Amino acid sequence: MRVAIVGGGVVGMACAFALLDVADELEVLDAGPVGGGASAGNTGWVTPSLSTPLAAPGVLRQGLRSAFDPRGALVIRPSLDPAWIGWLIRFARSSRPAAYRHGVAALLELSSRTLDELDRMAAAGVSFEEHRDGVLVVARDREGLHWFEKVFDELVPLGFPGRLERMSGDDARRLEPALGPVVGCATRTDIDRHVAPESLVAGLADHARAHGVAIREGARVSALRRANGGWALDGDSGEAARADVVVLASALGTAELVRPLGLRLPLVGAKGYSVTLPLPEGLPTMPLYLCEPKIGTSPYAGTLRIAGFFELGARDGAPSARRARQLVEETQPYLREPLAPPTDAPEGWAGFRPATPDSLPLLGPVPGAPGVIVATGHGMLGVTLAPATGAAVAALARGERPAWLAPLDPARFGR
Repeated sequence: MRVAIVGGGVVGMACAFALLDVADELEVLDAGPVGGGASAGNTGWVTPSLSTPLAAPGVLRQGLRSAFDPRGALVIRPSLDPAWIGWLIRFARSSRPAAYRHGVAALLELSSRTLDELDRMAAAGVSFEEHRDGVLVVARDREGLHWFEKVFDELVPLGFPGRLERMSGDDARRLEPALGPVVGCATRTDIDRHVAPESLVAGLADHARAHGVAIREGARVSALRRANGGWALDGDSGEAARADVVVLASALGTAELVRPLGLRLPLVGAKGYSVTLPLPEGLPTMPLYLCEPKIGTSPYAGTLRIAGFFELGARDGAPSARRARQLVEETQPYLREPLAPPTDAPEGWAGFRPATPDSLPLLGPVPGAPGVIVATGHGMLGVTLAPATGAAVAALARGERPAWLAPLDPARFGR
């Protein structure tokens, strides 16, 4: 079986790893450098405890209220574009309590498989930076923590194996001495991990190359067409590859590739921001989620990454020095020691994450196009769900149709 993967981010490379046992020939094509998209600037959290839909009761109202707030953490920009209006209508429907509970269960089915798959990568010799400290969720008071504990309480009845450790501000400071006096309470998850996302993508790419996978950077795929019982992948200068199975993991670009096949995917770009700072002694040694500003931090070997904000309807993906400063300014009150300025780009990083109206990935075959598999739409959960997505894609390539994938069907929004 010849398999071609379009997209070399964390999802595409996780698919490549899982398909090593399935494909006779395997290649990955990416329009840019491997890992150069949304995989490059996130916190690298692998957090089943936080794997719940953004499409939740009250979120649409909150996002629209911040539509014109230049400092809003969750922002939904207005537009008269009919496609955007249609997306928001679907988002609103998916935010109803029953639909939200359905989404929680669907994401748990996927996220519950991801830690085992991440361990399988490490056992196979994939080299990457990983930390198993859980996540420390901190707030100024209990009201700030309420939303997180409510989400966790919805996971437990569905069989979620993780646990929470609730603690006072003083207990949190004993666990993480970098926290400042403003922290009044905290909750620690025990099951979650974080990785340096660039190292995971690079490690998967090195492993794939060592096993004979051709990884072609700067190879944009513009169209698919049937050819001799399989598929031809056309690029800017003609045919780029042929395959029996094509996995489309190219984030927002996937929608353009499947439209000629009769499938319309309601994907929009959700813009996020991050800044990476030096990590001197006295700054956090475990990942933090700051409830009030909705900011996450991840310590790596020598650096601290701060990430946050979720903008739907953003006009472009350019970084913002203003937003980078805001990340640092809103993180600083929670820490005891001052944060150093960024050593590299002061404007930080920004990028689009592919978001669906129900906050569930698009994962499954394209109807009427045998051999074409979609694997995109992971939103803010790309790193968390990538290992499990790879395993699911490998099962689909073998001809299996796991029942738990049904809620993630790419055709669920209609054709």
